[in-house]
Amino acid sequence: MTKLMSSFALVAFMLSGIFSIHAENKKPNIVFIYADDLDADEINCTMNDVDIWPSPSGVKRVHGVGHKAGVPKVLTPHIDKLADEGMILTRFYVNATVCSSSRYCLLTGRYATRGIELQDDYPAGTHATLEWRPAILNTETSLPKELKKQGYRTGIIGKWHNMKRNDLPKRKKADHAPNATLEQTKKSEKAIKKYYQAGIDYLSNGFGWDVVDRMEWGNSIVNLDWQCEGAVKFINESKDQPFFLYCSLPVPHGQYYFDYNDITTYNQRVTSDGLLDEPLYFLPKVEDVFKRTRAAGVPDQNAMATRMDDYVGAVMDALKKNDLLDNTLVIFTSDHGGRGKNSCYEGGSKVPLIAVWPGKIAPGTRHDTLCGNIDMAATLVEVAGGTLAADMAQDSKSIVPQLTGNGEPADWRKYMFVEAGNTKAVFSKDWKLLVNRVTPEIEKKMKANPKKVFWTGVDHHNYGNERMYKHYWDSDQLYNLKADVYEMKNLINNPEYRPVLETLKGELSKFVKGLPHTFGEFGQ
Repeated sequence: MTKLMSSFALVAFMLSGIFSIHAENKKPNIVFIYADDLDADEINCTMNDVDIWPSPSGVKRVHGVGHKAGVPKVLTPHIDKLADEGMILTRFYVNATVCSSSRYCLLTGRYATRGIELQDDYPAGTHATLEWRPAILNTETSLPKELKKQGYRTGIIGKWHNMKRNDLPKRKKADHAPNATLEQTKKSEKAIKKYYQAGIDYLSNGFGWDVVDRMEWGNSIVNLDWQCEGAVKFINESKDQPFFLYCSLPVPHGQYYFDYNDITTYNQRVTSDGLLDEPLYFLPKVEDVFKRTRAAGVPDQNAMATRMDDYVGAVMDALKKNDLLDNTLVIFTSDHGGRGKNSCYEGGSKVPLIAVWPGKIAPGTRHDTLCGNIDMAATLVEVAGGTLAADMAQDSKSIVPQLTGNGEPADWRKYMFVEAGNTKAVFSKDWKLLVNRVTPEIEKKMKANPKKVFWTGVDHHNYGNERMYKHYWDSDQLYNLKADVYEMKNLINNPEYRPVLETLKGELSKFVKGLPHTFGEFGQ
């Protein structure tokens, strides 16, 4: 009997060892939370880092000027906890600074002007205006496809802003208003549901997503409860296999004081797929949010920060309940900033990134490695144990060594590249060259309407950049980022910095030469 019991004990021990090894070798889950238009002063943990991120309230504090600065006080305890438990990247950039192009960079690992769809209107060898493009095509290599190859279940919840023109039925703007009332939605529900289903069918076909759920097509109807319920549902259903969950948040999209972010205006039955049978209260109710924000002295206009934070908390709680926290990499960042959206200024392109990975990323740390959202593809594919596709590897570099405390690789980049509209910038940690180049047609329009037609070639959607940046109208701009993160002093004509300027011009030419389109004299 004793020998039998000993045999059972030995077998049990061996099995426990096998299961332990299996658990240790299990691929990590990945949750990527992508906020919309988020400035560093819109989450508590980076709010006061005014010397790192040139936020709207920061420029007012540092320089005494500002355009729509808002009130820099928010309550974001769950996001703060991510920062406490993980790493903040202080030199993380989005390589294109509007919704569509930023998401293209993130999900393909490629610079936006490589987009195949963009070349329909701007063939290779011509000048390209980036605009709200490119679409992501189902024929292109992408992050979800690469992760599926590694055995991951892939899911997308929230905003998609990368449709090709005319891929979905035409829709009336009034049918998809962000603050749609119950009555408006009832009136337009048939059109709303038709459009929604067309989007689901489209994105479910060949884009690499196993689950496409609770979507918002562009900037339409916001219902965070409905979207968060979908995210948690995906986690609950995926717990027995490695998964990649991309939570593309529709907020704040404009700073919190915009009407879009008034948490009292949303009807809990209204979604981008029409009306729910009953109001959905998956997240804490508005009254509960205000109770907490008011107790903390936070203005009501900033309550959306806490609502967004509750979403993050619900996702983390779902991971905890499913015993997945210790084997999940969680990343929280934004598609771009608001102070410089659709430009190459630091306020639009440099955003905080928080990464948490227990046992891999040291808690409460920061790193200033020069990296961008193009690098997320290489990073996450490496985390998944795969090898990056060649067309993604041309731009994307893995930051796994930096995240895990192993320092920058010896061959790590010294320069970063960002583009928007008809503007491109190249920069090191200390210096930036920002260049505007337009076609003869746009130049003619700009001369005919001085300071009304912007460098983008249009007279709208400039987000106040011409007011926020005093040298906006200069075609060539040189900034010392170490001394002037708010880009107040253009040093382009200072002979002292001629060697720096020539070096940066050469680096910009290298970037342009590797891309499909021309850009003035660069890359020749």
